[in-house]
Amino acid sequence: MEEKKLEDLLRVIELCRAVETSSANPFDVDIKEKILLLKSRLPEWRFLDELLVDSEALLELAQIVKLQDEWLKHRASSLYIDPLLIQLKVKLLPKEVLIEAFVKSWHPVAQVDQISPKGLERAFVYWRDLLPMAERFRDEFSNYGVKPGAVDYEELISLGVFTQDQFENRLKDLHDELLQKSNGEWVDYMEFIQSPRFETRVLRAYLLAFLISEGRASLRTEPLIGRVWTTALSEKAKGPSKSVAISIVGGN
Repeated sequence: MEEKKLEDLLRVIELCRAVETSSANPFDVDIKEKILLLKSRLPEWRFLDELLVDSEALLELAQIVKLQDEWLKHRASSLYIDPLLIQLKVKLLPKEVLIEAFVKSWHPVAQVDQISPKGLERAFVYWRDLLPMAERFRDEFSNYGVKPGAVDYEELISLGVFTQDQFENRLKDLHDELLQKSNGEWVDYMEFIQSPRFETRVLRAYLLAFLISEGRASLRTEPLIGRVWTTALSEKAKGPSKSVAISIVGGN
């Protein structure tokens, strides 16, 4: 048991050093969580070597705090603005202010003297006779009989894609795999679902979404760098949840 507790500290040290020697965001390290871990372990140490490892872990966390301070100062000096903050401010602006900002920044390529009356007439006729989006591809997709939508696992079972036992077994296998790879830490979402075959990657993402919705796994996003992490939970999570859309298109 003591070795296991000591391994927790060694993982903290390795994580901090990995962040220090790379260009990773220092805020990826949850300082509060790691400090609470050290605090819980401190009364259990009996030997000098254990105390030295504990102090080394605390020193590495202090270095991460220093990196976080430098990271914030750099962003402030480069006039960096959080995209989410901009989005929020835009949503709160009155309609008149948005219209005025658009007019002031709008620089159309085409000018009135470059468009002939005949060209305007042809453009008008084109847009007037253009079919609505709902009707343009009706013939191409009419044979499918159904519109795109959500598919739950009951429907997959009814279609013969899975049997219920196969579905539950795959969920359990994926949960066990995530539990082993995460080992209480956060792992990269895209790396975890990665597979040479696109169909397999989609299936892993679908099953992982099921684990997350059931509270058997958790998700963490970092909008500033576009990263997503996941981890397995040994006990089902409780409390409110939110929906997150993640694109898995574009991988190998």
